[in-house]
Amino acid sequence: MKVFNPRHFLRHISMPTLREFTEAHVLNANLDIDWEQPADTLPTALADAIDALHASLPHLLSEERGIVEYHIGLWYDDLQRAHKMSHELAIKEFQLACQGDALVEQAFATRDDRETALWMLAFRDKIFRDTELHLAFQAKANGKYWKKHRIQPGLSLSRDREKLEAFCQEVAKLYKKVGAGKSTHIELSQRAMDGSIQLTIYVEGPVTAMAQFADNQFKRITTRIALETALVYHPGSGIVETVVKGGAKNHTAVLELFGKHVVENPITPEAIEKKRYKLNALLDGLMQPFEDWSRYGVEKVRLRRARFCPVGMAGVSYQVEADSSKEHADAVRLALQTFKTNQAFEAEYHLDGASIIVYITTTTANKPQHFSFDLYSSGSSTIKNLSARNQPIANAVLRALNVIEMEEQIDEVQTR
Repeated sequence: MKVFNPRHFLRHISMPTLREFTEAHVLNANLDIDWEQPADTLPTALADAIDALHASLPHLLSEERGIVEYHIGLWYDDLQRAHKMSHELAIKEFQLACQGDALVEQAFATRDDRETALWMLAFRDKIFRDTELHLAFQAKANGKYWKKHRIQPGLSLSRDREKLEAFCQEVAKLYKKVGAGKSTHIELSQRAMDGSIQLTIYVEGPVTAMAQFADNQFKRITTRIALETALVYHPGSGIVETVVKGGAKNHTAVLELFGKHVVENPITPEAIEKKRYKLNALLDGLMQPFEDWSRYGVEKVRLRRARFCPVGMAGVSYQVEADSSKEHADAVRLALQTFKTNQAFEAEYHLDGASIIVYITTTTANKPQHFSFDLYSSGSSTIKNLSARNQPIANAVLRALNVIEMEEQIDEVQTR
């Protein structure tokens, strides 16, 4: 995702989307835009009007200044949220969630990804938010704070706000030892693609000092950043995924509270260990694969980075990084030269982490394309952050190199 710039983002939004979003936004009451001017001048005119409004803040009364400043903040935050959701994965989720909605189908037919995300935020904000929460959780899956358990399938989750708030308050108590407060917020969302239900909980975090500029002056303020906890339940399989800080004990506690307050049924979670990546299969470098992946349009695969851990030595690792050019030696070849080792690595080192770069087959008229992803022997990876097109390619590459088994990928898909 490219760096967000409000003016650059607005230049990619055409009429009528630009006008529809602006007129639906709370900041519109403070703007006076001539929408009859040439369409190619409107993005700049709108950005200039907002800059002028911001510059006028010191001349407003204190109460009005606070309101307008807050609305300007919302404007920029909403543009950035739309920018972050202007990609293939989000658009696919929007389409699935809005099936049968004729107005949405008509809106999608004439808009690109940026305009679609902006339109959804303005006119289907609940679906936009649900998708935003789901993708944020997906990005953390297989990460440091993520765990997967199996509980009873087919459980019915309560939508009663009182019960959900009670669940929230109990979760907040788990974070008291790190200075968390009592205030909480919970959001419930359901994914159209697989019917999974997500609970996202925000707990008032400990007091944190921050440096910022306010009224053109440098100031230090204290705030309480929200601590985020999330849970996704798959009714069909009984799989439940959690993102919780505080270790395995807190994961178990959150699941017990989930059973008590949300499903009102005692649950017995069975831990499912992460599928470990067999990275040692790459210790000889990326040789000829055992599967033909040319059907995915892949020209070449290289090991861009490799992290080695000596066998029997905890806390020691070596990272080797190769050039991104596909003609150069990969990280394993460089490591063999650097470590002065001429035999196989297996008896001396384990491959603990790797960055794999995949080069897409292109014609002479097309610009060369590639993508990369990281993975670790513990089972964590960044594959889920890839586009919907590149995820299956990445998994095909890993299967071809015997890093994962075919059935492992099938099992993973069934829980999504």
